[in-house]
Amino acid sequence: MPLPLPNRNPPFNIIRVSHVSWGVTDLARSRTFYVDILGYLCEDETEDALYLRGLEERNHHSLILRKSETPQVDYIGFKVGS
Repeated sequence: MPLPLPNRNPPFNIIRVSHVSWGVTDLARSRTFYVDILGYLCEDETEDALYLRGLEERNHHSLILRKSETPQVDYIGFKVGS
């Protein structure tokens, strides 16, 4: 099957992922992976959530990991140019 041609002029311009919230079943293991292995910075922490950001992020946090019974995506937000 041939690949579709890229749309060089989409009706939107996604710059990057902005705010993401995921439900995780094991907050401690998730912290180990995202902070210790991937290098995210933990800006805030509660009993049931971690607020993380990338090293060069200007916002307080861009990734929230919340304790959940099942793995899930709560929301994904994008920074767009237009």
